[in-house]
Amino acid sequence: MYSKILSLCFFLSVVHLGFAQETNKYNPWKEPKKYKKEEARLQKAREAAKASMKVWELPSSRDYKIYESDGFSAQFLPNTSRRQTKEFIAIVGNRTGQYPTAEDIFIEYRGACGQQLLVKSNALMYTHPLLQNYIQTRNIKDFPIQGMLNALVKGLKDQCDNLEAVRFTSGPIGLPAKQGEMEHEVITIQGQMTKANGWRLEKGFGDALASYTVKLHTGYFPISKFAVNYEGTCHTSQKLDIAPVFTNNTERYGYNKVKGLFYYEEVAKKAIEQYVLECSNVEEFEFTLNYLPEDMFVKEGKAGVITASKSDNWELDISQFGYIRSLGPRINDYEDVITQLETGDFPLFEQYTDFFKLFYEDFMDAYGTVCRSQLKNPTTIKIHAFETRYNDLGYKISETSLGPPQVLYIETAYLKRYQSIAHYNKGTVLYNIFKGFFSGDQRAGVDAILFRLRGSEYIKKYINSNCNGEDLKVLYNYIQELAKRIE
Repeated sequence: MYSKILSLCFFLSVVHLGFAQETNKYNPWKEPKKYKKEEARLQKAREAAKASMKVWELPSSRDYKIYESDGFSAQFLPNTSRRQTKEFIAIVGNRTGQYPTAEDIFIEYRGACGQQLLVKSNALMYTHPLLQNYIQTRNIKDFPIQGMLNALVKGLKDQCDNLEAVRFTSGPIGLPAKQGEMEHEVITIQGQMTKANGWRLEKGFGDALASYTVKLHTGYFPISKFAVNYEGTCHTSQKLDIAPVFTNNTERYGYNKVKGLFYYEEVAKKAIEQYVLECSNVEEFEFTLNYLPEDMFVKEGKAGVITASKSDNWELDISQFGYIRSLGPRINDYEDVITQLETGDFPLFEQYTDFFKLFYEDFMDAYGTVCRSQLKNPTTIKIHAFETRYNDLGYKISETSLGPPQVLYIETAYLKRYQSIAHYNKGTVLYNIFKGFFSGDQRAGVDAILFRLRGSEYIKKYINSNCNGEDLKVLYNYIQELAKRIE
């Protein structure tokens, strides 16, 4: 008995699938009547097969399903993306004619099934005729979308077996400033239809379903590459990470870190806007930064995060950070470094260590050359210069000597420190060269070299054979004190 039932189920499955794929066996030229009759039968079979399919299972991107309610028709189409095979598009509108009108409203959903779905209208201006009553009353029942939503929800219920709630949003819509006022009001229309309330349209969103998984993907910004990607349940206190997103290794290796918090703030605003639509019970956000911009520092005792709270109308709080330039000295070149060193005080020195390491190596080279007689127990260093050529993949293809070696003199007491810093600087300069190369800005690499050449010339002019001067000796000793702090 069991085998008979199994065979019958298998037969029905084959017949069901076969209707969708079966072709007409008659020749339309030799047997036109039979061909026409068979084609009609096959068409009915195909339509019957489609009726039982989900919209994303339809065999052709030209196939669609229609759901009607209250005089409106919602059209459901499969998504053509191969990566998102279970996603679909659902759209409903109030247009009755062939051409656009001032009263057009369209409501759309794009995505996959879920327990809670968010549908959105097209962008509307405050002058839209069907918005006027709502603007006066702020009652969602005065916004004539119930019939359109009924048609859309009818289709979503049929397609999504576990559907519990459908949320609707439209906006933001900017209203003109009232007479005598400077600021204009911005409104967002929100409504919700749930299985629990009989799919009636209610104002606002209410709390998200306890089991609902929000999928937040802001998309990355072109310059900073920053984005927020989060999948999880809704929380009243939500932590999110802002980090760069790369589509390939060329973007990764050529990435230039941004300065300031502007791009972090823009992504945070975008993430808040999207998250609040999905999780209306959220009260506060905390955004962690993938890296701290080089012109910023975290204030003492702070965690170094951007925060926002509902009580402050989601205004971003960046008070945990400070700008180095606002507290520390202005340092752009070696002249600025020497000017600061002459004061005998270097506030926030730790924020300038990379810059100082370049200066230290070039200063020691110049001082040992010009003021060799002032060095105690000097060590001789010979530097051979080579011209090295690289191919477009960054591999060295040739190396040619550029003359006799350069001879430098360093006090033996500071030799290990000098060698350690010089080794570090080689990596820094090469990194700047190849970072510019891979990002398509070869000028950045050239600038990295020219900066040091110009700086070295300035140091030599500053010393100017004044090796016996007391001020220069004091400066030299202070430089060693600072260098010792970063060993």
